[in-house]
Amino acid sequence: MSDEPAIEVARLAKSYRTGAVQLPVLQGVDFQVAPGEFVSIQGESGCGKTTFLNVIGGLETPDSGYVKWNGVGLDGLNRNALARERARFIGIVFQSYYLVPEIDVLQNVLMAMRIAQQSSAKDSVAAAKTMLERVGLGDRGGQMPATLSGGERQRVAIARALLTRPRLILADEPTGNLDERTGNAIMDLLESLCRETQTALVLVTHNAEHAARADRQLTLTKGCFDA
Repeated sequence: MSDEPAIEVARLAKSYRTGAVQLPVLQGVDFQVAPGEFVSIQGESGCGKTTFLNVIGGLETPDSGYVKWNGVGLDGLNRNALARERARFIGIVFQSYYLVPEIDVLQNVLMAMRIAQQSSAKDSVAAAKTMLERVGLGDRGGQMPATLSGGERQRVAIARALLTRPRLILADEPTGNLDERTGNAIMDLLESLCRETQTALVLVTHNAEHAARADRQLTLTKGCFDA
């Protein structure tokens, strides 16, 4: 395993223009996550947590500062290379699952491998079936997303995020649409799989109990992390 941080951020700034007003969201953020480390991020609604995840995940471009994945700066990658490296390096778990409703569960999980252009078709299917078994849905591969409960859909999303064996998982309120019992079960699953595979996990959450599971707990306030 590389000694490089899974992700390194320095002097990160991001703002948005609303009419004639420039609204600063991130202001000089420094941040690192070690391989296999679990970091939670909390903060008031609208403080920039999702923006931060989007920037470090290469989904948005910062105004200044840099983001490095495993020592590689994102500013040196063109659009296609960035998308390819993101698919290989990062798995993302959203609050709203983002499953494709027109294809079955197995095909939804396989999308991660296809985007990352990893493995043969035969190997990819075998890996996806194994991952579905790991998340307790080994017999649901042929079902359509609409037939699943919210907790089951999030398990599919976790399987998809982990299929390519990424070094980093970004999880944005992954239990926000779930009841407490199901949410706790999803966190148990996500944390245990990341610990087992030594995958770094950055969790944005409003749930204090879930945040407390992390190796480090950070709070985003006025565009920076509290010291």
